[in-house]
Amino acid sequence: MFSQPELTPYYPSIRDSTYSDEKISVIESNNVLKSAIKQNRYVPVNDTVKVNNNAATIFSEVVASNSLSITDLYQDEFHLGLETLIKQFTCELYASQQSADTIQVCPQSQKIVDNNLGYLPFEDGVRRTERLVSVVRNAQETLELEFFLKSSNERSLESLWGAVHELGAFKDSQLDETNLVLTINLQAYKKPSENATWRQMNPDPLVFFVVLPTVDQLVNRPNEIESMNFAYRSAKLLLVDSR
Repeated sequence: MFSQPELTPYYPSIRDSTYSDEKISVIESNNVLKSAIKQNRYVPVNDTVKVNNNAATIFSEVVASNSLSITDLYQDEFHLGLETLIKQFTCELYASQQSADTIQVCPQSQKIVDNNLGYLPFEDGVRRTERLVSVVRNAQETLELEFFLKSSNERSLESLWGAVHELGAFKDSQLDETNLVLTINLQAYKKPSENATWRQMNPDPLVFFVVLPTVDQLVNRPNEIESMNFAYRSAKLLLVDSR
């Protein structure tokens, strides 16, 4: 019996990504991300109640903050901004692998996007130099949430802080090792009134992790709409205890 050859990963694994100046990998040390993955601690992104109930764990920096309240992250703006980011990434991923005689339209621009690229987002192309960004504001124009995936020039995909990885193998994890993981940054801004100046609420972006289906599962959907909807309803927010 011959063993099947290992598939070449589409992206570097988060398992082997490094997160410190000492180039320590996630799998080689005890850390809260590895614990969350191995202990299968995650909730569906589209279950807003469960996400809200765990916000204080994931964003403990906010609990201790005098400027940004955890209740700011319970609002519709948080969930809408996250959904838009997931769907925009998925649409760009899907389009990159479709033939040139097809057409895809992604949500942020509502314009036809380039396809048949021969590479995946953040491996090359526009996401090498440009962040993928989703910005939402509340109706009162007093709170702005900016979600973003860093460009690969800004943060290499070999780093944990890079935009996207495959999961990799973790003992006891029920997730597929080829699942995608987005490293999402969140920056918040506030102003006391409509005519005031926006003020950044946290000195560094809040960082959290969302697990998506595999590349093959996403690019093999019938069209970009189904791919985006499948990604969002399958997405899982890792409950990384930052306290």
